[in-house]
Amino acid sequence: MADKPAAKKSYIQEVARFYFAPDIRSIGTLVYLGIFGYFTLYYVDNLFLALRFLLYVILGHTALVGIAFLFAGMAFVVALVIPFFVSLYSIFVLHRVWDKPNWAAYVKWLMTLLIALGSVLVIVISDSAARLSVRQPAMQSFVEDANIGNRI
Repeated sequence: MADKPAAKKSYIQEVARFYFAPDIRSIGTLVYLGIFGYFTLYYVDNLFLALRFLLYVILGHTALVGIAFLFAGMAFVVALVIPFFVSLYSIFVLHRVWDKPNWAAYVKWLMTLLIALGSVLVIVISDSAARLSVRQPAMQSFVEDANIGNRI
């Protein structure tokens, strides 16, 4: 009888095999996974806060609040979701970089460094932008209604 073709591994299994490989490189990849995994878990709360804000806008009577509320709210929501998605994407993009067989090792290390530093920089800037946008006078009604004054 013919052998059955091997089942193709899912992308998540490939990424997990990359991070938990039995070689010396996995020490660095596990530290990287730990850092960006922590960022992902830390910023998942921002997704719920963004959804809370969107429901506040949709269900509340904020249609006539003004254009300042619109732009501050839009900046707030975008700046809230960016850190989560950047940290999550950073976990998967490292696998893609090290999966390239035709790249030299120094290029892979350079790309790893650029991804790590660039991701942290984007996360810090976006988090600061969210804090700045929520401090705008137009956003005070949401801050008071949602009771997030001491959180942001």
